[in-house]
Amino acid sequence: MRDVFVMWRNTRMVVLVALSAAIYAAILIPFKIIPIVPGFTELRPGNAVPIVCGLLFGPAAAWGCAIGNLIADFFGTIGPGSFFGMIGNFLFAYVPYRVWVMFKGFRPPSGSWKEVPLLVLAIFMGSGACAIVIGSGVELLGLVPYVILTSIITINNTVVGIVLGIPLLILMYPRARRWNLTFSQVMQEDDIRGTRLTPIAGLLVLVACIIGVFAALDMGGHIADWAMKLGILDMQPVIGDNGKPVPVSLLVPAEMSLLQLGLWCSLAILVGSSLMAKVGLGRRPAAGQVEQTTGGQAGTGGLVVEDVEFAYPDGGEAALRGITFTQGAGQMRFLMGRTGAGKSTLCLCLNGVIPQMQSGAFSGSVQVGGLDTSQWSVDQLSRVVGLVFQDFETQLFCSDVELEVAFGLETRGVPRELMRERVDYWIDALGLRHLVGRDPSTLSGGEKQRLALAAVMAAEPPAVVLDEPTTDLDPAGRAEVMEAVGQLADDGRTVVVATNESAEAADADGLLVLQEGVLAYEGAPASLLQDIQASAALGLRPDPLAELAAAVGLAQVPQNVQQAVEMLRERSARLDEEAFSSAQASEQTQSVRAPAATLENVSYSYGRAPALHEVSLQVRRGEFVAILGPNGSGKTTMCKLVTGLLVPDSGTVAVNDQDVSEMRASELAAQIGYLYQNPDSQIFADTVFDEVAFGPRNLGRTTGRIRELVIEALAITELTGYEDTDPFSLTRGERQRVALAAVLACEPGIIVFDEPTTGLDVPQQEAMMQLLKRLQGQGRTVIVVTHHTKMALRYAERLVLLRQGRVLADGPTRRVVNDNEAFAAAGQCLAPLVAISQELFGVPLLSAEEFERYVHLG
Repeated sequence: MRDVFVMWRNTRMVVLVALSAAIYAAILIPFKIIPIVPGFTELRPGNAVPIVCGLLFGPAAAWGCAIGNLIADFFGTIGPGSFFGMIGNFLFAYVPYRVWVMFKGFRPPSGSWKEVPLLVLAIFMGSGACAIVIGSGVELLGLVPYVILTSIITINNTVVGIVLGIPLLILMYPRARRWNLTFSQVMQEDDIRGTRLTPIAGLLVLVACIIGVFAALDMGGHIADWAMKLGILDMQPVIGDNGKPVPVSLLVPAEMSLLQLGLWCSLAILVGSSLMAKVGLGRRPAAGQVEQTTGGQAGTGGLVVEDVEFAYPDGGEAALRGITFTQGAGQMRFLMGRTGAGKSTLCLCLNGVIPQMQSGAFSGSVQVGGLDTSQWSVDQLSRVVGLVFQDFETQLFCSDVELEVAFGLETRGVPRELMRERVDYWIDALGLRHLVGRDPSTLSGGEKQRLALAAVMAAEPPAVVLDEPTTDLDPAGRAEVMEAVGQLADDGRTVVVATNESAEAADADGLLVLQEGVLAYEGAPASLLQDIQASAALGLRPDPLAELAAAVGLAQVPQNVQQAVEMLRERSARLDEEAFSSAQASEQTQSVRAPAATLENVSYSYGRAPALHEVSLQVRRGEFVAILGPNGSGKTTMCKLVTGLLVPDSGTVAVNDQDVSEMRASELAAQIGYLYQNPDSQIFADTVFDEVAFGPRNLGRTTGRIRELVIEALAITELTGYEDTDPFSLTRGERQRVALAAVLACEPGIIVFDEPTTGLDVPQQEAMMQLLKRLQGQGRTVIVVTHHTKMALRYAERLVLLRQGRVLADGPTRRVVNDNEAFAAAGQCLAPLVAISQELFGVPLLSAEEFERYVHLG
């Protein structure tokens, strides 16, 4: 029963224990008022839970149902027999799971018709094992006869398991699979796989269940009677003291009582179920061996990755294929590639989450600081390598910023003085001092990302793996974080950073690029990023100076802004002032369109933390407006106020000249749509069609009109053909388009999008922004909150700069960018091409395309 014990090392399995226990107890307790045997058992429709949870969650459900049954007993049937009730309910969930694995392997059942015969067998064996153990145990205590409890429990469990359990399994399987909660997705196959004894053990359990159950059901001797009537047996009836024939059970030996038979069957079931899985506790180095193995300093942090392959248990293509590279201590490498290329998967391999906690087919080896990640537990490896997840919010759980940073140090027993020193250093290094005392749940996305970084860095492990650590940071904050990360490498630590931002990788010691799970490039960053075609082929954004050189015809790529200025001056670069002035004049033409969204003297606070201060802003119909500003400046708050998700402390918010506070939710949804930064926050349906249809259906549209709106929205977002697809099976970019389609189906004239490019690779970012531009061209108003300055400059016709809840600047994009002081105060870094054009011509050119259009060499 190795799986029963090693599962406690996995956090998700522990959570599933609690979940199974809570659900089981919650369903059992109300039926305590309908007893079958008062004080011992009752009507139990909840007995479908151990069957379904056992088949999906494996040993976690066995523990959970044992605990849940005990909890329920405290509401009416607690007593000495509850001990046997725990064991019986453990087997009720565990035996069906082991029977399924014995016949079908690592993939749990879905409830299809082809699976029903095996499911019925598994349900009977689980029900019988539960009934026999409880029945024999309770009679051993002298409480209730074996024949009564065993018969009732077997019939109740089997009928409920088949009638309710199988339909419930059909309902729960796709959701458990989607959320990566099935035993095959959480545990390692080696810990679940059986042995050569498994079939024999399974047969032993089956025979014991048949004998134990049918012996109880046949106390009247009916089987023997029918056998004699059919001529199969020739038995002389036994006459009792009262002169009447005594019933004879063929399943109970003459010299044995029914209780003794039940006890022997119980022993066979316990032994057999134990041998259906591997025995032992699996390999796990003893605590403290990290220091012994690595000379007391938890290793040097060097990485050795050899022929690593990994495939998730969904049966799809391998996420990683043949990855091999080495990285010395003190080096900083960047990991790049398109979405789905395998970057996050490789990051998880580097700290042992794969294969220790994420199930799947893993081969090859990963060594960090001399430790093989497949041989050491994740908590032990955390002393050698720290990891910041792409979904960084999953790492935050304390109620105070300082406590969050200190948590890892506390668990390792770091002396208080040193702990205080490290916490203070990283809070200051990552610009978190003004957030001390705040609850992490109240922080902005970028502030949470910095906090997750600080919590990992404070432990100062020899190696640090950062999975897209700057996605939610403003440009200035991104620069600060990357400076701190660079300092880690300068201090001799090994650093791996997964990113989609080419500018961050420019000064790294090396660059790794993945393409469809294969290492497509390993070498110097500049060699690839200055090659526009090669970069584009791998889905990367080229060096902007390389784009500049190609746009104006420079023979060499400048290495920095100053060199670019000198090279252009040497070539007598000049600005086509007539063409540029004409374009600038059209940009600054005042709009006479009606207002779409208006804020007048709006203020809002989160408790004592002010977010907006008397903000006044008007967005007109058909505009494409980008809102920029540092983390925590109030950008998302402003969007939530405009969409009615928040109510201002003071001031008024209007949409199409209607006060938002006076509008019904349905009215507001029909006029303005809001897309969250994380699309998963607003996706919940089982299919793309149902997701997109949800809004218009709730707005009262007719069935025919709903279908028209869904088809149109899917066409606009290029999702035609995905109607029956589970939205959670799609990529991040596709899920964002599903969320956008769901908004478009409500036919709003205004679309508010919070960070539309977060989590997307370069081609996906461009596709999303081009889609929003097309929507503007169709007459819709587009309001975008973004930290991606380059995208804002390229696509938005108007910029709004926020800082500390106040508007710093508002106007045409080129004019706002030219206000260097306000631009810097809003946490924005001047793009290289803008800096070059300002120094050469005194005006900002916003892209390489504009250099090609307006700049000519002499």
